[in-house]
This record gives sequence, structure tokens and C-alpha cells, in this order.
Amino acid sequence: MARAIAWLGRAAQLAGSLIFACVFAVFIYKIFMRYALDRPIPWADEVSVILFIWVIFWANAFILREREQITFDLVYRLLPPRGQRAAALLRTLVVGGLFAAALPTVVDYIAFLWREHTAVLMIRLDYVYACFGLFVFMVAVRACIELARLAGRRWREHL
Repeated sequence: MARAIAWLGRAAQLAGSLIFACVFAVFIYKIFMRYALDRPIPWADEVSVILFIWVIFWANAFILREREQITFDLVYRLLPPRGQRAAALLRTLVVGGLFAAALPTVVDYIAFLWREHTAVLMIRLDYVYACFGLFVFMVAVRACIELARLAGRRWREHL
């Protein structure tokens, strides 16, 4: 099981890296076309924005760990280990619960977006923002995993 999770993690990192490489390549291409050849490419802006949206939500859903997120933990670090555990449980329960509660509405809204398209390439917006649904789902799933870890015997390892 651990091998499969590690393999999936590496695959997610590779996918995120490829998306970011595409953002960079399209960005360089549009700059070259605009300033070197004086031929602005309208689709390049749209593709850059879509890929950037995807890389942000993809990385936050599948790559970044809880400890890599930016947090305000000034008070949290002053607490004793049991206080940190209680605070982590509460934070994870609130954040995970809010994301889980929002998931049906988020999915419903993304499904509604099939009617709308991007301005240049006419890409359906449900495809563009599907990554947000994945992100919301994974935040809820990761919260459940974190709650189980914090409730377990080895909870100190997860503070």
C-alpha cells in the first residue's frame, strides 16, 4: 500500500511539473510572438491562465503536504503537545468539515458551467474548473486521514 501511495505521489508531482512546464512554455511563446514578431497570440493568454489555475489546484490537492502550507501558528507552537493535538484536531475538523459540506455545491456549480465557454478557444468552463472540484474533494479526504492520524496512538508524529 505504501508503495502504491508513493508511486501516486510521484505521478502527481510529475503531472504538476508538466503542467507548470507547459505554463512556462506558453508564456515564453506568447512573449516571443508579441515582442519579437509583433504578432500577439490571443489563445496563449487563455491557455496560460487555464494551465495556471490547474497547476495551483493540482499542487494543493495532490502534492503539498499539510506541513508545507503557510500557516499562522504562533500560538499553536506555544501550546504543549496535547494542546497542539487538540488545536490540530479542531482545525482539521473545521476545515475538512467545511470543505466536505461545500463539495456537493461546488460539484453542482462546476457541472452548471458546461453552458459557458472561454472567450477565445471556446473551452467549456466545467473542464477549466474541474480541478477545483478535485481540490475541494482532496482537502476533505486529507482531513479525514489527518483526523485518523491525530486520533491514533502515534499522534505526536503528526503535529
